[in-house]
Amino acid sequence: MVGTLIVFVLLIVFYILIADIITIFFRLTGMTEERARFQVISLLTNSGFTTQESEAVVTSKIRRRLARATMLFGYAFTVTILSTTVNVFMTMNDAELNAILVLLPALAAILVGFYFVRKSVYLKTKFDSWIEFIGNRIMFGKKANQVVLVEEYGSMVVAHIYLHTVPEMLKDTTLAESGIMSEHHLMVMMVKSTDEDARQANGNTILRPKDTIMVLGDRKTIREVFENIELSRDNDSAPVYVHNK
Repeated sequence: MVGTLIVFVLLIVFYILIADIITIFFRLTGMTEERARFQVISLLTNSGFTTQESEAVVTSKIRRRLARATMLFGYAFTVTILSTTVNVFMTMNDAELNAILVLLPALAAILVGFYFVRKSVYLKTKFDSWIEFIGNRIMFGKKANQVVLVEEYGSMVVAHIYLHTVPEMLKDTTLAESGIMSEHHLMVMMVKSTDEDARQANGNTILRPKDTIMVLGDRKTIREVFENIELSRDNDSAPVYVHNK
């Protein structure tokens, strides 16, 4: 019985980790951290979300697929946890109950420890980077650039981009000569190369593969330029982003 309770606690930890992973996957489709987490919590708990918020999911083919998988996982996992909890407490005798009460502080300590591990900036950065790398390869292919929105300012966003490949218009040319600002109204603010510290970008900056950059501009334009995607339409005529393979 004690072993069952430990498994139950581990299931909770696993559930939280899965929620974090799915949140990162939604971020890779062009959502900010706050909006992605809200959607994931709503989908996992089957609590629903407002029409305005749901529009960001239903108008994108890849987000609809993520949403369906998330809802199915949330339903199956909820049933598993509920059935495990009911079985544990319904079949418990007094001796087992006392043993569990003694074990509760240790289990609580595990959950508290897990909470503080999740709050570690260093560990969160490493975990997010690893999941972003895997998610990007699964959803967009091996050569796709990782585009993650950091903040929204109305129609403008700040995006964190890891360049697997440099867009054609930026290859072997400076930012000033590329026309990225004059033609696309995108501002490359920061650049970090694999062998250098982060530095402020300027007109003479030349982007290289494996650079990490911060870009300010229109959300759709950023994704069109750096992620090699085009605005297309699904069978239901809803606009979605489709990656060019």
